Amino acid sequence: MFFKIFILLKKEVLQFMRNIPLLIIVLYACTLDVYMASQFSMDLNNYPIAIYDMDKSQKSRDLIRRIRQPFFNITSFINNEKDVDDLILRGDVGLVLIIPRHFQDKINSGKGAPVQIILDATASNTAELAGNYLYKIVMDFSMNIIVNEWQISNKTYQLVPLLMSQPRYEFNENLVDKWTMCIQEFFTILTLIAILLPATAMVNEKQFGTIEQLMVTPLRPFEIMLAKVLPMMGIFIVASFISIYSIMIPVVGVPMRGNILDFFILTIVFCFTSSGLGLLISTVSQNLSETVLLTLLILFPIMFLSGAWVPPEAMPSWMQGLIVFSPLKYYLDIGIGIFLKGNSILFMWKEFIALVVLGLIIFLIGAARFRKMFG
Repeated sequence: MFFKIFILLKKEVLQFMRNIPLLIIVLYACTLDVYMASQFSMDLNNYPIAIYDMDKSQKSRDLIRRIRQPFFNITSFINNEKDVDDLILRGDVGLVLIIPRHFQDKINSGKGAPVQIILDATASNTAELAGNYLYKIVMDFSMNIIVNEWQISNKTYQLVPLLMSQPRYEFNENLVDKWTMCIQEFFTILTLIAILLPATAMVNEKQFGTIEQLMVTPLRPFEIMLAKVLPMMGIFIVASFISIYSIMIPVVGVPMRGNILDFFILTIVFCFTSSGLGLLISTVSQNLSETVLLTLLILFPIMFLSGAWVPPEAMPSWMQGLIVFSPLKYYLDIGIGIFLKGNSILFMWKEFIALVVLGLIIFLIGAARFRKMFG
């Protein structure tokens, strides 16, 4: 039995190596795709804003001077109130700062001087980020006036009831968002590969008409299934190894604070789970085009339910109940814990057992469909 399976394993590896387009896709996915994902940033850079300075005083100019790149890009100065709506409606700017008349006079008299911020919230996340950045700039400007110009002593200043925030970050102290982007893309693209490779290995047999030859061989269905799954799992492990040690750690600088052995054990279990989905797709698809489309159809719900792009708390209540069926959810939670937090599988044993149970269910369903096809 082992010799027959070995021959089939060798056949599958050779067939994969000769499939140049698929080989290029896998190499691209685990190298360039992961690297390019790390180059995207969620930070605010050159956000276009307009200034409507109705006071045109020294104080208003001091405030405007603090609004600088790389966060903001002042694209225009408005002289007419009508231009505010026009600029936002055309999408030329995302934020307008309005400094009212008598701004300097109110500050010099010891009173508060308001400013108005108008945001284009069609891109809500970016608008909120821009508003927070500008709010911080205005607050720094205000504190400078309180301490330096109004000459409030340090003792008096300490008696002023102010709410101070001093956040402390763990595991990513400098808030390097390219680490998160890189890791999320790495796990997502590995999910695609883990589903697609076993499915294409089986569908190719259908497409090229060699499945009939497999049916008349003395091989049993589970032997054929192992010969399709095991080589693809090996390729999956090699692809993840290449991605980690050629791109993520040396180029992007993602730390590996946990045990790499724990990560590869987790990856094998996840690949086992995803292979069941691949087998299930292969029993339905008749050609490679259908395989790719069905893989994407399954991948998107798995990805959106994983919490990688949308926090589970922000999902509708009925959707939160479906999160437990996303294997990527457990892979992300444990994987990020290993990379950034130094966790082990034993520490996150509940999530690991949940992934194992889900993997067994998915794989058994896929294997049952696969065996029925040979029945």
